Amino acid sequence: MDLVEMQARIAALEARLAEEMLARQKLAEEVDLLRAVLDEMPVGVIVEDTSGRHRIYNAHMRAIAGEPGSRGIFVSDGVSPAPPERDPTRRALGGEVVDNLESLLAATDEEGRGTWISQSSRPLRDAKGVVRAAVTVTRDVTEHKDILRELDEAIVASDDEKRALIDRLEAGIDALSTPIIEVWDDVLALPVIGAVDDRRGAEITSRLLDAVVSRGSRFVIIDWTGVDTMDTNSARHLLDLVRAVELVGAECILTGIRPAVAVSLLHLDVRFEHLRLLRNVRYGLRHCFARLGRRAGMPGRGAG
Repeated sequence: MDLVEMQARIAALEARLAEEMLARQKLAEEVDLLRAVLDEMPVGVIVEDTSGRHRIYNAHMRAIAGEPGSRGIFVSDGVSPAPPERDPTRRALGGEVVDNLESLLAATDEEGRGTWISQSSRPLRDAKGVVRAAVTVTRDVTEHKDILRELDEAIVASDDEKRALIDRLEAGIDALSTPIIEVWDDVLALPVIGAVDDRRGAEITSRLLDAVVSRGSRFVIIDWTGVDTMDTNSARHLLDLVRAVELVGAECILTGIRPAVAVSLLHLDVRFEHLRLLRNVRYGLRHCFARLGRRAGMPGRGAG
């Protein structure tokens, strides 16, 4: 091999190495972004493989339950210990689909109170259909339980007490059904679920504007994945919400509009030319990071 050929081969190897390093860097950034999103999600997420190893156990799961296995768990009567075979992750590893299984986590001390949770699990299969892991989503439903208990108490309350209690329950349900989440410094997310009437539209707008102003947010991701249908009234509320957010100085990004909703909007002749429309929250976050000049996984405001 002469010197020229050797130099050419070395140059080719260096180019391949640079390409490989770039691909690894991009993959690392994607992983950092996904982990950051998982940690900011308002639900607990567990991914466990068939060997019993927790591949993912996000920050909200730790906030709900502590470290794996650190709190006792009871069935829905709140008294009887849950048998191992009832565990939703174990059942998903066996190929079963589990939806909305309610349990009570034991209090962390004698003076504390337990935590009601609702869990849903799905098996994760490889290309051959073999279960390789299970994903479990855990929600803290203690507030929902409290609302139901107060609703039971309302049945025996006086008329005035009933009206005041119903007002509080409606406000609590609105807050739970349309949470405003700070997914990153300067970025809020508003997942909308179900129909938006006049009362709910006004409540959502008021709460979102207060959050944008109080936190000084620059971006709001409004996610419509949970909206199945759209009428003229709902479309008007959506446009009014976007305009109001822009008037207080934040940029709106709309994500998750379903095909059926998109068709309805076309029939209603709703124009979205001036709006940023993206496929899902992940793409919305990427857009915000790009505008903020921030790479995935980089620390935000106040980090050391």
